[in-house]
Amino acid sequence: MNTIDAELEGLFNRLVDGIASDADEQQLGEVLRSSPQARRAYQEFMSLHSALHWDYVSALAPEVAGDNSLKSPPAVSLPASPMGWVLAFVAGTIVASVVAIFWPSTNVDRAANENVATHQPREAANTSPKPDSLAALLVDQVGAEFAEGRSPDGVRIGPGEYELLKGIVHLRFAQGADVVLASPARLDVRDAQHTRLVYGNVRVTAPPTARGFTIATDAADYVDLGTEFGLRVDRRSGASDLYVFDGQVNVADPRTGKVLSEVVQGESSRYVEGAVGAVPEVDADAFPTPGAIGFQRWQQHERAMRADDRLLAFYPFRRTADETVLVNTQNEDGMAAGRIEGAGWTTGRWPGKEALLFDRDTDFVQLDIPGEHQGLTIAAWLKLDRLDFVFNAILNSDGYDLGHVHLQLTRQGHPRGGVAVAGQYEDRIVGNSVPLGQWTHVASVLSRETRSHRVYVNGVLALERHWRADQVLRPGSCRLGNWLAIENDRVTNRALRGRVDELAVWSRVLSVDEIKNLVEVGRPGMLGNAE
Repeated sequence: MNTIDAELEGLFNRLVDGIASDADEQQLGEVLRSSPQARRAYQEFMSLHSALHWDYVSALAPEVAGDNSLKSPPAVSLPASPMGWVLAFVAGTIVASVVAIFWPSTNVDRAANENVATHQPREAANTSPKPDSLAALLVDQVGAEFAEGRSPDGVRIGPGEYELLKGIVHLRFAQGADVVLASPARLDVRDAQHTRLVYGNVRVTAPPTARGFTIATDAADYVDLGTEFGLRVDRRSGASDLYVFDGQVNVADPRTGKVLSEVVQGESSRYVEGAVGAVPEVDADAFPTPGAIGFQRWQQHERAMRADDRLLAFYPFRRTADETVLVNTQNEDGMAAGRIEGAGWTTGRWPGKEALLFDRDTDFVQLDIPGEHQGLTIAAWLKLDRLDFVFNAILNSDGYDLGHVHLQLTRQGHPRGGVAVAGQYEDRIVGNSVPLGQWTHVASVLSRETRSHRVYVNGVLALERHWRADQVLRPGSCRLGNWLAIENDRVTNRALRGRVDELAVWSRVLSVDEIKNLVEVGRPGMLGNAE
């Protein structure tokens, strides 16, 4: 996948999200008809989407005529976007030659019902996998770099050795086992249910469909019974350390298959050359979760983004000792921290990431965007619980004087707002609304030069407004998550109901590509954040 450009990757992502336009679908069709390499990438996305289901995974047949092989470079640096690997669009409508071959459902049934109280020794196991079989897919990564000759073919993980030099990768095996491999590490994949950890750290989460999923080491075989555990193999001593976070793992002798111990939640074990040893205390950071990948990617992006001298404010939503302060990490130009009124701290897009919950009529954050501006971009991540009012505020100037800016949602979730100007304006709703219960990126772009306001939902244009009068932008004193509108001596409430995680303000117009990149690097990840 490292050879696919960002534009094509963006098309794939919009199709997955269900927000692709007719023009997007037409463009993708033309690319797939003309490029064998694009068809291969498309098929890999299809395979990955199938792999997300715990009861099957789809492997793709040979492509249409042409040299379609994707050669892995000596050191593979994989795409940065967390959802850049997924595709749910039906390929048959564009590439008629694609054939899906499913793993038989009987494999899943057997795995779910198999009695693994005794373990089959390695010598008796099937150790001759088909060379071209698909055991797993790479579904997410951050900073991943593989050794020469030990790297995936795009996102495909077949039988063979993989050596991760840098970063973290998340693999989804065919029967549902999720394996997070933290560098440096080396993994020898046998098939969809058997792999060997040569050295390094892995975290395994296995559902009932993957019961019996086994990771072998020189010291022992570790047989999962539908659980979550961490396993570390010391590169020098060969010691294997097991930490069971949930459920049960059986430790078996690799030669006889005899179960040496049954390790349950909260317990650990160490084996060195078949002998029991003292287990080091667990370091939770050494066994990252799938969600931790997205969090690390976002942290890398945050550091890079803050180098932009036109970034007026960046609120990462990090709780401090004073829980009434919303820290602005980009305050060199006079934008102070926000003041939290009522809104409470809660979980954000990833484990370890925080957000603010707005759930009452009196919840808001008071902040200030000083100065006069020719262009502004305001971007935030939201997770809405409900839309109680005709208009529901995201970020609004306190008043409605000329130059004040507003960004809110209708009761149907459509963006609304712009800049207060003299004279009339024209609105055009062109895209999807903001859904409930999902982390969604909303970006508001205002330009004095083009006299326009555009709102993007997950990187796709959703609202466009134009006006005729010339007007400089003066946001001034603003409220996040609320706005008390006084109309004819009546107070109209516009309180938001849901979470906000991250707010950024630029004194310039961000391009569409820049906004799409914000969406890609900020997504919660392939499996969400329900960890």
